Amino acid sequence: MKVLINAASAERGGIVTYTQNLISYMLQRGIDVKVAAPSGFTCSDPSVLVPVRAARYAPLQRVAWEQIVWRRQVKKLRPDVLFSSANFGLLFSPVPQVLLMREGGLFDRYYLSHSAAAQGVRIMAKRYFRRRMMLLSMKHADHIITPSVAMRDNLLQWAPEVAEKSSTNFYGARHDLFTEPATDKPWRKDGTLRLLYVSVYYPHKCPSMLCRAADRLSAGGMPTVSTITMTQEELRITPGAAYDRRVMTRALEDGTLTLGHHPYSELPTLYRSHDVFVFPSVSETFGHPMVEAMASGLPIVAADTAINREICGDGAIYFAPFSVEDLSRQLRRLDDDAELRRAIAANARRRVSAEFNWEDHVDRLVRVFETVRRKSGPARGQ
Repeated sequence: MKVLINAASAERGGIVTYTQNLISYMLQRGIDVKVAAPSGFTCSDPSVLVPVRAARYAPLQRVAWEQIVWRRQVKKLRPDVLFSSANFGLLFSPVPQVLLMREGGLFDRYYLSHSAAAQGVRIMAKRYFRRRMMLLSMKHADHIITPSVAMRDNLLQWAPEVAEKSSTNFYGARHDLFTEPATDKPWRKDGTLRLLYVSVYYPHKCPSMLCRAADRLSAGGMPTVSTITMTQEELRITPGAAYDRRVMTRALEDGTLTLGHHPYSELPTLYRSHDVFVFPSVSETFGHPMVEAMASGLPIVAADTAINREICGDGAIYFAPFSVEDLSRQLRRLDDDAELRRAIAANARRRVSAEFNWEDHVDRLVRVFETVRRKSGPARGQ
């Protein structure tokens, strides 16, 4: 089977790691794969890459590229299946097409009512245009995949007619990389509580909550510091980041916050060097870092949203979204209760083992490709 992956947007964030891992595992399975990706994208076998420059195109320019230039490349490469891995697909695709929807905020009414307004009118217009194009892409796809039930439910509120051709396929953790420590890590080894948040920056990720909770806990006699894998540049260039930037800049100056990107290969060590993983994001399609933290044996405190509960289940404790007071209270609960820490970590490891295996994700994905190819018969338009 010949698979072509459109990963033209794979410049940063989870789509980069996802695509790199997907390439490795598909090659191991002997699948003939080609991947359209930005020129700076790296992977285990560069020969599979088809460099494209569409990642930073303006919206209308990106649509024109997708529907005209990319269509010609698809016809030339003649895959059995086109996997459009980032929300947008070909209209009237010449080959069978599977579409991965991975940007849930545009369809999440909670996000739209609580986080979207701060980004301004220009971003609101862009959001409307993106949503219309994503709805059109879903209409023309042979099959639609979402990484969570919560996201599928959100999509179906906007496009109930695609229910019969959509399914959920959980992502997975690399169990060969993310493992619990060989020995129990001492809690607050040096007396300081160390919070970790792995994510790129968007306003709905709410990173400044860690800084504010750390201030509360430190003022109450529990020294607390935070590590967040966002960058100051992300905070500078993203609309709606003014408040987070102000709070986090003060925490940097106080020495209670460490910012900065970490290569994927360093993340297992990063997880194991902290006491708690905090996930305050109020809108996700899946939440890779929660699964990685669970696999690493790290207690998790997450915002109480449908997607976070779907992923973590009883492998986390939860706080009211946007409530620094409740986040601080849950962190104190963990500090006071060693048995609670052990219980949620054990629950998390069981859940990851049962539900979130990366190889299982790829196997399910390949089965979808095979089914779509079989149902579609010979490639259309060839």
